[in-house]
Amino acid sequence: MPDKALIKKVLFAGVVLCLFAVLLGTIPEIWFSHHLKKNWKVNENTLPDTQNGRRNRLCLVFALDGVPYTMVRDLQKEGYFKGFYPPGRLASTFPSLTRPAFSKMLIGGKPFGYERLYYNFETNQLEGSTLIQKALSTQKEHADYHPTIHFFGFPGYIAYVFPDTFTQTALEAFKTRLKHFKGEEFIAYMGISDAIAHVEGEAALMEFLKKVSDLLDTVRNDIGGLLDVVLFSDHANNFTKNRRLDLSTPLIEAGFRDVDQLEEKKDFVLPENGLVSFAAIYSANEDASTIAEVLSTVEGVDFSVFRSGFSLLVQGATGTARISKRQNRFQYSRIDGDPLDLKDTILRLKHLGKIDAQGFIHEKAWWMATKEHIYPDPLRRLWEGMNDLVQHPATVLVSLKDGYAFGPPIFDQPIIGSRAGTHGSLLASHSYGFLMTDFMRVNDASRPEEVAGLLGRAVEAKKKGKKLSGVQAN
Repeated sequence: MPDKALIKKVLFAGVVLCLFAVLLGTIPEIWFSHHLKKNWKVNENTLPDTQNGRRNRLCLVFALDGVPYTMVRDLQKEGYFKGFYPPGRLASTFPSLTRPAFSKMLIGGKPFGYERLYYNFETNQLEGSTLIQKALSTQKEHADYHPTIHFFGFPGYIAYVFPDTFTQTALEAFKTRLKHFKGEEFIAYMGISDAIAHVEGEAALMEFLKKVSDLLDTVRNDIGGLLDVVLFSDHANNFTKNRRLDLSTPLIEAGFRDVDQLEEKKDFVLPENGLVSFAAIYSANEDASTIAEVLSTVEGVDFSVFRSGFSLLVQGATGTARISKRQNRFQYSRIDGDPLDLKDTILRLKHLGKIDAQGFIHEKAWWMATKEHIYPDPLRRLWEGMNDLVQHPATVLVSLKDGYAFGPPIFDQPIIGSRAGTHGSLLASHSYGFLMTDFMRVNDASRPEEVAGLLGRAVEAKKKGKKLSGVQAN
């Protein structure tokens, strides 16, 4: 005869497990709903903007996080993203990260740091948001992306734990707000895409983009022909399976100290943010060359870059080179080897007469010559990353090879560490997002600030109440 007490325990355990499963699936949804309600009131801009009984033209500026150019290109060939001209590549900043990239693409303010944590030499301390603060954040304010964002589809770092749960809610909320938006320019940021890329990989991101394509079709049908769309991403994601790289231990073994506050010679601060293919190291300037030398022997490190006088030095396993700048011209001088693999590029530019007597080449010539390079626009991106990109630049920036990423030690755990996508490095596979519109063709490759000029064209179009040579839906 069955033990009634045992049966009751089994039933009770089953009920508890069911309740836990329900809560696990429900809590993230409730959290995201809270995020949306906290940032936008129900009655905010709920009536379409009209003139003489007709709705005015609306320009949608839609930024997706972490979507590679090749993915959108292939999807359009399959029949998705109807009504758009073919996409072009959009080069990210270096590091190829959301915060600095969108600050340039959307004309925002200069970010404090490359990611959520950065070191402030003036206060001599690590600053920024902790992981817990970012995970629990429900604020939409991101002035360093753009002064005004009408839809911020990213409920904090919790999205990286439950990306699927938030997807449909984010898309539906976006569609509702866009359809009922009162105004001429709707700026939207969808961060869920990067969470999907990091956690679930290429196939899942493709499915998400198909939903975005279907969503845009629906919105265009609902609004009618009164919609201009600028669609782009801040950087790519490389889907080579990666493993976490330990950068701290080799430096400690070389006599350095991993600290949170610089006090002595050979101290360094190494913020651990997400699992990305770059690292920012803060130290005394005189320690930079030794740090780069140590890291050049570490498997997975592509190269390090640091300041040397009025120039930059790039050091990796294949050698050392110097980058110098004079107004809008750059010089690449190989000291020992060729860490950026630019020897053949320089020979071609020399043959074309693009090099002056001192060996400097105009930055536009560098861009045109390196659009197909393994490192697109490398000199300008490295120079900017070390000097002008953020308010608190690092002493040393490290770019990693494909298959490697850097982040907190928790990513060494088998379940957490099996991340599918990563980005941050200077490599083209991490750097080339996409840019496309439904009212004009874009270049085959563009720099971040060129998006601002494109937005200006969109503004003119909506002022005139018409499209700019719009492509017909197919």
